[in-house]
Amino acid sequence: MLVAATAFTSCKKYINLEPEDATYDQVFWATGANVEKAVSGAYGLLRNALRNERSHFTFGDLTTNQFLRGGDYWNYEDLSYEGNNHYSYAPYLEGSLWDWTRFYGLINQCHLIVENTPKIPDSKFNGGKESKNQLIGESHFLRAYSYFYMTRVWGDPVLTKEALKDPLNIQPIARSKENEVLDYCIEDLKQASALMQFNGSGERVHADKGAALALLAHVYAWKHDYANVKKYCDSVILQGGYSLEPGDSYEQIWNGSSNESIFELFMKYDQGSNEAGSDFFNVFLFHPIADRDAYYAWPVNEDYAADLFGTTPDDRINKIFVQGQGGVMLSKYATINHYDANRPDAYVVDNNLVLLRLADIHLLKAEASLKLNDENGARDEINIIRQRANADLLLPGDACDMETVLNERRKEMYGEGCIAYDNIRMILTNPDYANNLPEPYIPERVAKKGYYWPLNMRTLLPQNQLLTQNEWWKNH
Repeated sequence: MLVAATAFTSCKKYINLEPEDATYDQVFWATGANVEKAVSGAYGLLRNALRNERSHFTFGDLTTNQFLRGGDYWNYEDLSYEGNNHYSYAPYLEGSLWDWTRFYGLINQCHLIVENTPKIPDSKFNGGKESKNQLIGESHFLRAYSYFYMTRVWGDPVLTKEALKDPLNIQPIARSKENEVLDYCIEDLKQASALMQFNGSGERVHADKGAALALLAHVYAWKHDYANVKKYCDSVILQGGYSLEPGDSYEQIWNGSSNESIFELFMKYDQGSNEAGSDFFNVFLFHPIADRDAYYAWPVNEDYAADLFGTTPDDRINKIFVQGQGGVMLSKYATINHYDANRPDAYVVDNNLVLLRLADIHLLKAEASLKLNDENGARDEINIIRQRANADLLLPGDACDMETVLNERRKEMYGEGCIAYDNIRMILTNPDYANNLPEPYIPERVAKKGYYWPLNMRTLLPQNQLLTQNEWWKNH
């Protein structure tokens, strides 16, 4: 289960003598430049984890009703909303959607950085102590992000708190309770926040203090601790220096490093490595934006989108959707780079993956305000988002309930890999919906947390004999 030991500890498979191991670590963990490489590697591991089988969009979007499956995705049918979210069956995916191992390589990388970097003198870092603290803070953030992501997908993770000392002799570890893992995330994020500064108008592909505070708000929301949600949302909104992208340049959010973005992963086209997010983002694209048929894509579920947006004005309709040959496409990730002037048919999808942004935090604050019996406050936060979209504002007498907030999040965050988690947090684990659960979530399934995904026990159990399957999937 913890087979990935990162690039640095994997060397130990070939070095059996402890003095040689120690020498290697002493050489590597000696300069700030090497720590920077280790942190960059951690971001790369997160990127790979989310790109694997398009996991980020599969977990967060396909399982809702936002998209239809092109015919080439027939084996995703059971996973989808129309397939009743039968997460245990998807032919030819080789179990990757049920295997959390990819995140443990990243977590172990962060353990190594957090444990070894404080021992390096400040003078070994360009920028001294501040740069050193920033790198440690980013590692705390990435570790928390990984554990939080796993918790939202599979439920109780296996919680490790230190780097593997011997990757060839890993002892079995039982799963930890969700709340224990979330508390560990909170501890990490508070340390990250204390170590990092707000990045101002800099690049968003490295976590900063604002990213740590924004993720803290999300973790507390998962715990339904709404006083702390509001507290950390306010910290981001009032202190972070972020601002909503103007309506006329709304699409620029997904080009990267907008003033609205809080944290994103770099996936822009890199000419040196001929690398981009093409095999990730293009799941949404087809003719005429991309040279491919809708058969190989996920078109927008037009009926769902029409019901969601209704007939009232909303600029987001034309900003995030575009008519294609075979249906409507999501156009958030439609920046195409024709990198070879001699080959007009050659292109890459040239976007960053935005994981945290200011609009998300405003709407999270609206949710918290509502839970804290501040309906006017919730209405104000929703109107901030609607005003940018030139949508009808909520008036003082208009109803503002959890469904209002959830639908606004669905409109604003369409196709950003998060709506499935909103459904869990705001509906499936909300007692107010106990007698009005959406299909296919019958009370028995919710009671056994059947909104989480199963684990690939065939692969994972031989590596960790203490591992247990999620309750609902033991017989499904």
